[in-house]
Amino acid sequence: MSHVLCNRCKRLMVPRVIFSRSVAGRWGWRVGGGKPISNCCPFCLSEHWDVAVEPSPLRGSILMKLLSIPVTLIMLTLIIGAFSEVSDYLGGSAIVEWIGVIGAFVATYRFGRWFVN
Repeated sequence: MSHVLCNRCKRLMVPRVIFSRSVAGRWGWRVGGGKPISNCCPFCLSEHWDVAVEPSPLRGSILMKLLSIPVTLIMLTLIIGAFSEVSDYLGGSAIVEWIGVIGAFVATYRFGRWFVN
């Protein structure tokens, strides 16, 4: 591989790949994970080795993690309420309500992960 310059520690390096986590299964098997999600400098461990401008210090901070809780709960409530209204409009369909509840949890989880990271 070719070496690149890290903008943080100013050293030539080969970026290390960061893989997603997996869940331990039975008999030593691993379930899921293994997808490359980012890379970092092996010397300073910065994931932002290739940018000259440092990202916002608020990103990923405790403040953002605490703020994400009420924001995601509000989002969950709004999505479930919207699907409940659609279900009532369609004659009280239980399938639409369950799709809305499952979709609301998935959307809220993904939004919360994006908001914190």
